[in-house]
Amino acid sequence: MKTFRLVSLHLLLNAEGKITQKIIPLQQGLIINREEKDGTWLIEAVVSNEHKEFFDKRKETEETMVLEVLITDEKNEPALFVGQVKDTVELSEHISVMISATITTGKDDVSSLILEDLINDGFSGKELLQEFANRKEDQAQWSKKLAENIYNNLE
Repeated sequence: MKTFRLVSLHLLLNAEGKITQKIIPLQQGLIINREEKDGTWLIEAVVSNEHKEFFDKRKETEETMVLEVLITDEKNEPALFVGQVKDTVELSEHISVMISATITTGKDDVSSLILEDLINDGFSGKELLQEFANRKEDQAQWSKKLAENIYNNLE
């Protein structure tokens, strides 16, 4: 097993076919690569008590969610996971949320999606390189597009 610091947690939720981002402010967090054949990771997020009802509902319904996480350093590229809430534990002033997840995409998937979009828009040569750099800056947009693809594949 390998353990890393969880820097940020954003949920990309599917609400009637539209992807909405819910930012979950962390008090603390860990993400553990269990290094098992099925590729399961364990995410533990210590968050405000105000999120208890939200996470308890998802645990009860066993809802599958797309999660965008930053691991170790804010400068890293975000990774997308698909996961389910397995447990919530009340702490003195916060709750601990345990999510079992599998990684679904990385920076190569984002780059491929951007390049495909650029080609469809007719870019080539130096213009392609410049526009690729511009579009790559808008990580949230591409994460939402990837989340949409993931939810469509889950159906």
